[in-house]
Amino acid sequence: MFVGPPELPTGYRARTQEDKDPNIDLDSLDIPVNAVATALKDFFSKKLPPLLDEASMAQLEDIATMRGCIAGGVELKDRSWRLLALRALLHTALTPLARTTLDYLLHHFARVADNSKLNSMDSKNLAICWWPTLLPVQFSDMGRFEMTRPYLEDIVQTMIDQHPFLFRGQEAFVMV
Repeated sequence: MFVGPPELPTGYRARTQEDKDPNIDLDSLDIPVNAVATALKDFFSKKLPPLLDEASMAQLEDIATMRGCIAGGVELKDRSWRLLALRALLHTALTPLARTTLDYLLHHFARVADNSKLNSMDSKNLAICWWPTLLPVQFSDMGRFEMTRPYLEDIVQTMIDQHPFLFRGQEAFVMV
């Protein structure tokens, strides 16, 4: 369900509505990157339903913390298992619209991270900024938050770094 574009700060919104030009050049508005990011985060958190339902979020937490994969009575703590489990979850739990949206957004984040020498936003910084928006978990206490937060940050960083593998069927990148 599409509910409209993110809200721009009032001054920029007024300039775009004055013109009523469908071919408006957004670059000419000179909107600061942080204003666009804030509008986009607001759109994701307030106007869209969560990308994953509660049950899928619980599965994602298990994958992020590498809990729940048992083979031969031994719990596996392997990052390659985690990557395969994450890809399977994203393919089965996301609606087609949510999958396309997340694919597009993570592709953009990967491009931003590729230019981190220019913009100081590597995949880790992007994950720190975006995990609460992309993975809205309701925490009942600060202890659980502090215990889970690093894993959720890491899973979003993995989604950025491994975007081609997770969403486009390409080979996984070996991280050294």
